[in-house]
Amino acid sequence: MTLPLRRNTNYHLLWGSQALSELGAQISVFALPLLVLMLTDSAVDAGAAGAVSALTRLVVLVPAGALIDRWHRKRIMLLCELARVPMMVGLALMLLGDGVAFGYILAVAVVDGAAAAMFAPAEEAALPQVVTKEQLPTAVSVSAARSYLATLAGPGIGGFLFTAHKALPFLVNGVTYAGSFVMLLFLRLTGPGGAGTAGARRSLVGEIGEGIGWIWRRPVIRASMAVAVGVSVCFNALYLIVLTLAQRAKIPAAEIGAIGVLVGAGGLAGALLAPRMHRLLTPRAAIILLGWLGAGLTPLLLVRTSGYLFGAVLAAIAFLAPTVQTAVVTYQMALTPDRLRGRVSAALGLAGGVAGAAGPLLGGLLVDAGGPAQAVLTCAGVLLLAALAAGLSPALRAFTSVHGAPEADEAPSLSPSSASSAADPADAAGPEPTSATSEPLER
Repeated sequence: MTLPLRRNTNYHLLWGSQALSELGAQISVFALPLLVLMLTDSAVDAGAAGAVSALTRLVVLVPAGALIDRWHRKRIMLLCELARVPMMVGLALMLLGDGVAFGYILAVAVVDGAAAAMFAPAEEAALPQVVTKEQLPTAVSVSAARSYLATLAGPGIGGFLFTAHKALPFLVNGVTYAGSFVMLLFLRLTGPGGAGTAGARRSLVGEIGEGIGWIWRRPVIRASMAVAVGVSVCFNALYLIVLTLAQRAKIPAAEIGAIGVLVGAGGLAGALLAPRMHRLLTPRAAIILLGWLGAGLTPLLLVRTSGYLFGAVLAAIAFLAPTVQTAVVTYQMALTPDRLRGRVSAALGLAGGVAGAAGPLLGGLLVDAGGPAQAVLTCAGVLLLAALAAGLSPALRAFTSVHGAPEADEAPSLSPSSASSAADPADAAGPEPTSATSEPLER
């Protein structure tokens, strides 16, 4: 009998540690460039601090998956938080004293970005070790809700703390990372969790290639990733285009701020309702609907120059995005053998990171090349092509369930109901009770 999510202590420890970690990361994403701008009065330096963290994350994600599959995932997450705490606390102490050098701020950005690149795929790869296959859709959708909550709350908390004192955001950030570390100490993972592949190790490049090759041989994962990345690029491009339209139309700052709030609220609502949406829509239908919805709503951005209309249109698109994300991630988790979970999760994270970086760049290029109206229509056209491609794709016609059928080369992965003898000695001792029913998380 497997344990319902609402009573699964290990699931809550894993979820809570990542929630604290993501909240801290969002606080620093907002506060770090603001600190540089205040200290140097240079927009270039402020942008460099944010770019260094983002670039570090993308670079580290390339080998991160192979390393996560080599090492124990719990230890990786603990080391990530252990590296970030002294950097953030040290920055806060320097700001309380005589000041801080720009080089140290860049070092903080590098450590924070590298740790985030390792922590996120390790946490995702560990999720199937604390929940059953049937519980994965609910667990993944609640994780998406956690990300939206952190994105909504982090900048606001960072701004409030920075107003009180420039050192406070980084001190609180250090506390969130420390809290995440403490929660992880009590986490118990079943199975080898990446540590059981040591005997079959090859070169790091070879192991990265093995993960990429595994994805390439799975048409459903490959096709769904391609469509999801295309939609993500368009959505991120539209966000910048909308901000450009708002600024050029001299929309009040309150309305511009409402755009971000509405988008975050739409994504959060979609994440919370994703388990129910999965009972109504097949994964293929959700992907197609997202493309058609985006293509149909995007031209409305040209009907009227209003921050609230902009926010409502993007929020409607963002509402369905977590359903698609949950379907793709759950299918990947259910299908991927444990020995490859780190590499596959890192590859998906890298694709998402590239889409997040390429979207605003594409939006800026489209606006400069043909103006905001043409940029909006171009994005609508790309979303329409994505919907058509998803509808015509032979691979996605088989994507009718979030639970993948086992592949021939897979070894059965351990579930939370496996024998406790498979647990790593580093995990907290004690048997984990189990149940046969899968219930949504009650919050």
